[in-house]
Amino acid sequence: MFILDTQVHMYLPNSPEHPWPDYGDPAPDGSHGSTPTEILPAMDEIGVSATAIVPAIWAGDDNRPALRWAAEHPDRLGVMGRFDLWDPDRTRIERWFDDPGMRGIRMSYPSFRGRDWLDVDRFAWFWAEAERLGIPLMLLIFGQEVRKVAAIAERHPGLPLIIDHMGLLIGQRTGFDAWAHIDDLFPLTAYPNVFLKFSSIPDYTDEEYPYPSLTPMLERIVDGYGPERLMWGSDTTRVLRASYREILDHTRYELGFLGASEKEWILGRTAATVLRWPRPEAGWDWER
Repeated sequence: MFILDTQVHMYLPNSPEHPWPDYGDPAPDGSHGSTPTEILPAMDEIGVSATAIVPAIWAGDDNRPALRWAAEHPDRLGVMGRFDLWDPDRTRIERWFDDPGMRGIRMSYPSFRGRDWLDVDRFAWFWAEAERLGIPLMLLIFGQEVRKVAAIAERHPGLPLIIDHMGLLIGQRTGFDAWAHIDDLFPLTAYPNVFLKFSSIPDYTDEEYPYPSLTPMLERIVDGYGPERLMWGSDTTRVLRASYREILDHTRYELGFLGASEKEWILGRTAATVLRWPRPEAGWDWER
């Protein structure tokens, strides 16, 4: 099975050569990075075919390290690059796919930027250009914010919109109920261009693997969206209470309501289709 992980942070350590910006937000230990040197062997060990690199907020907006890694491993790595909406040079979006390793944009911003970037009118030019150019967007949004996606999806029906982490709050980290706004997700099923990232699942419970209490909610999400609109992601470099293997095996083996075809879509086919992933030499057994 072709397995595509849509959520792995890769970044260089904080150093004079590659300094991290001081946004005032929490960040991991800057003396350590997350690079293909560590990630590729971990992928091989558990059977992950390819990974979408998600550059981290805390490491800044420079996509060049991630693109370099993708160029070194074109069958294994692609990049959901960072895009500064406040940069006055709007023309750079025209060049977004100049590098063959670029697969789309991941929209996540430091807290000082506020949350109005998700408004359909505040950056109307951006949504229109992304749709025209066919740029898939991953949106880091939570809770009631998912409601704002409806206006974007309706105005730009050709724009792929991927809601990160199913739009869930991370309960064990914030003290909130991760599922408090789950009902806000389902009206978005009316828009075929809205997808969910089936990711960071161990963060939504205090249980140990295989997280049995999550099964009913996850089944509801699969029933509502269908596997063709869900894409698995591990978030393994940030999810600390579960191993990479456990995160994958939970979806691969523990969700008994998923059949073989549904797993194929969720674990790789949906993301490969939406992100227009290059065909690998082996393990690609469907037509797009």
